[in-house]
Amino acid sequence: MRGARVQSQFSARTLAEIFRDLYLGERSGTLVLTHQGEEKRVHFDRGMILFAEATAPDESLESCLLASGQLSLGALAEGKEQLPAGGSAAQLAEVLVRRELIGRTVLNDCVRSLTARVVESVFRWEGGNGRFLESPAASRVFETDILTTFDSILQGIFCMAGFGPIHEAMCGLDNRLRVRQAAPLPLERLTLSPAHGFILSRVDGSTKLQQLLSIVPPGEEETAVRLAFGLLVLGLLEYDPPLSSGPLRVGDLLQDHERRQEDELQQEEAIREAYARMRDGSPHEVLGVSATAGTSEIDAAYARLKEEFQRERLQPRVRDRFRSELGLIQNHLLEAYLVLTRPTLRSRHEAHPVGGIPPGGDVTLRDLNVRVEIDRAKSKVALDEAQRKADQYFSKGRKFMRDGDFHNAIQYARLAIAQNPSDARYYFTLADCLARNPEARWQRMAEENYTKATELDPWNPEYWISLGRLYKKQGLKLRARKQFEEALKLVPNHPDVLSELKGVG
Repeated sequence: MRGARVQSQFSARTLAEIFRDLYLGERSGTLVLTHQGEEKRVHFDRGMILFAEATAPDESLESCLLASGQLSLGALAEGKEQLPAGGSAAQLAEVLVRRELIGRTVLNDCVRSLTARVVESVFRWEGGNGRFLESPAASRVFETDILTTFDSILQGIFCMAGFGPIHEAMCGLDNRLRVRQAAPLPLERLTLSPAHGFILSRVDGSTKLQQLLSIVPPGEEETAVRLAFGLLVLGLLEYDPPLSSGPLRVGDLLQDHERRQEDELQQEEAIREAYARMRDGSPHEVLGVSATAGTSEIDAAYARLKEEFQRERLQPRVRDRFRSELGLIQNHLLEAYLVLTRPTLRSRHEAHPVGGIPPGGDVTLRDLNVRVEIDRAKSKVALDEAQRKADQYFSKGRKFMRDGDFHNAIQYARLAIAQNPSDARYYFTLADCLARNPEARWQRMAEENYTKATELDPWNPEYWISLGRLYKKQGLKLRARKQFEEALKLVPNHPDVLSELKGVG
């Protein structure tokens, strides 16, 4: 695709890259795309999309002009009489403008509408063949700029086929998002919805995609991911740390995703195998050492296995999926290690495998310390299990909230808090649901839960903003102003906060 008249295959996933690379290379010419006998042409002028057309009858310049009502059949026929045989759409446009059969502004409005429709349609293709024909700009009548080009590509990405793997790959990344310092176009110049502008205002270099998705309106998650992908491909956003040097390529994104999936499968298999072995195995079998192993070999085996099953070394989805198994594995490892390295406990374990201490036997201070260590491990397992349940309740509550079922959302948020009363997200979600009921009792409960969220996580500006809006709705302007000022300390020049502050004086 890089050279003139080079034929190659493309997919919907790589089409945005092709457009982006033509822009970065400041190429002029025509990108010819074909799919199942259908052909579409996108003309470029120094890398910017100038004009697009297709073989389909309703995607030609003639049909677009006639459908707009700005050009009559007679005027079109008059213009076509001046064309040479086989004249192009660009030549027709020049004739129509030169003979004043249509105004330049009206013409370009139609051209932009047609171009957007054609570009969106090629992004809906699963793939096809493409070639780029180097040539000077098709016409001096058509007008274009970088803003129109980027908007066209973004709208195409919103319609893009086969986005599922990209969505999954992006949501699986822990990389932060940040605005690219040397961006080719300021974000504020793009044509974005208020919801998308709100999302991008949260991109501060420390935010991950999953955090952004937690604040989008119901049903907007897919569009938000597509927006992030488009801005990454166009070089307006970037990952930190980056996936590779240079502009983002889907191949790098999917390759990293496939590698991560492979790691997940290997880690899951290792956890299942270890869990099955340790559940009913002897201390030697748990650590994978022989019955004659010495202290140094036991120490090394314990250190290796403990490191292998450290949560920080595992993929996030594996940690979440096998939370309880990992806790039990760590517990078995610790018990096996203590039994094999404490002579008194080892002899008692051999005589009494359950607990290691005979009924009524003497218990030394060392034995008590050993049991404390084991009890701590078991307590951690219980805490991990409670956290897992809390996260499940929270996810269900969020789903009910998105569906507008606030009664059930409230119940699940309360269940999540009962399992883990130290997570600010649960209180914030509960408060958001309670605040929808105008009765004073519900408003007080919403205030209490918003306040609790700010106490548990005082660094999240959304909690302060929501509490401020609650006070503002109740006419408590001084209290509202205080909350908005707290949010402003965290995110100076926050547009929503500045707007809210104007409303409370």
